[in-house]
Amino acid sequence: MLSVDLSLIVVFVIIWILLAVLTKIYFNPVRDIMDKRHSQITGDEKAHKDAEEKYEKALEKIEAELKAAQKSSVEIREQFQEEALKEKEKMLTDISSECSAQVKGAREALDQQIEELKKKIEKETEDWAKEIEKKMLK
Repeated sequence: MLSVDLSLIVVFVIIWILLAVLTKIYFNPVRDIMDKRHSQITGDEKAHKDAEEKYEKALEKIEAELKAAQKSSVEIREQFQEEALKEKEKMLTDISSECSAQVKGAREALDQQIEELKKKIEKETEDWAKEIEKKMLK
């Protein structure tokens, strides 16, 4: 059977010393490095999450500004179209009144020419009538 003797105690003490030395020299530094890496990874994940949230907020803000700019451009375009229509109507009214004035002036000129021609024709008919009368009486 197994007997407990001094060698067992020495082996047990050596194992505990080895465990203490390994813990101090190897396990603790490795644990510290792993803790640092874990905290750095956690910090990086948090920074990533914060950056992603900032990105989403900035993207939403840009999209809102873009929609507002598009709406504003539509309003400005409609305003320009309304102004253009008003200007077109004004120009058409001006042109129409100018054309009416020219037509009226042309009618007056034609009426005057017609009157002059009538007077000329009356005079010429009187002259022809006198000439015909003279020729007939001769």
